[in-house]
Amino acid sequence: MTYNEDTIVSSLHSLHDLSKALNSSLDISRVEEMILHKTSKLMRSPKVLILLLNDKTKSLNIHNALGFEPSELMVHTFENIQPFDHCIVHKGSVITIDEVLSPADREIREICPQLFEMLFAPLEIQGKAYGLLGVMGRKKNFSRIDLEIFCSIGSQAAVAMENAGLYAKLHSTFLHTAEAMAEAISSRDPYTGGHTRRVRTYALQLAEKLGLNAEEKNALRLAAILHDVGKIGIDDAILRKTEQLTAEERLKMSTHPRIGARILGYVDEMKAVIPGVLHHHEWFNGSGYPDGLAGEQIPLQARIIAIADAFDALTTDRPYRRASTAVAALDILARESGVHFDPELLQIFRALQTAAQAQ
Repeated sequence: MTYNEDTIVSSLHSLHDLSKALNSSLDISRVEEMILHKTSKLMRSPKVLILLLNDKTKSLNIHNALGFEPSELMVHTFENIQPFDHCIVHKGSVITIDEVLSPADREIREICPQLFEMLFAPLEIQGKAYGLLGVMGRKKNFSRIDLEIFCSIGSQAAVAMENAGLYAKLHSTFLHTAEAMAEAISSRDPYTGGHTRRVRTYALQLAEKLGLNAEEKNALRLAAILHDVGKIGIDDAILRKTEQLTAEERLKMSTHPRIGARILGYVDEMKAVIPGVLHHHEWFNGSGYPDGLAGEQIPLQARIIAIADAFDALTTDRPYRRASTAVAALDILARESGVHFDPELLQIFRALQTAAQAQ
């Protein structure tokens, strides 16, 4: 096998590894970080730039960067750029920033000189340019294979970013739809307007302090939004009742976590959300429902939502009482520490809310 064959095989392996890495995540931030670091490694460049094209304004914007000091990128937008479609038509064709900037922007050389020491490959999908991927170096410093690899990286990066962006939009739309549905259910009780949004906010504040990862926070966000979705199966007469519920009515109300879990069980993507919905009425001492779980048998999602749910209930006007202040509500929750609520989580939550009140 010749040196050139070795190089080609190694390059193919590298591109395959890049493709697998980029396809392993739909988190746009994670995808962009992988693009920057993998490009840096494959192209042996300590500095990498992602520039995105704004079709409406015909401008390029510095979207993300690796290895640059803030002082090296004093300009973030380049207006009235020159078309760079030619480097898409001719595969393996790369360009410099000089070829893109309008004459009016040439003074940028003095402000951001390092941009002019970079080589750029198009971020393109099916012949349409979305931006540029830049690395340090002159064209003469790279072999033909290097440049082919660089352009291939650009194409893969564009597809990965587009997919992750579409997923983010789809996920956002789904969250808004779920929240709207939850609020529609909550609206059957005229005293719980905005409850869903507030419980979600309190739950995520606690999750952030606990250092939960993005996947865990996403599941918690949905569980908090949908924790009362099972109330769709509860009679309005019970939900809207202003007097104390009878034993029979309380029993019917206590079925809403199971109803919610059953509804979500029909959607495969909701499996990670079910624990928070099913168990948010469990008590830390084991006297809650539906399963009488105790302590850390109760899923973390549910223990977090239980605190957020109770705090919002206490600080919201109800037909049988006025809303408590945040301080008074925290004192009430503290009396239930270790009984109804996880004492460690409650201590953290109390510190968060106390700090928020002090601001």
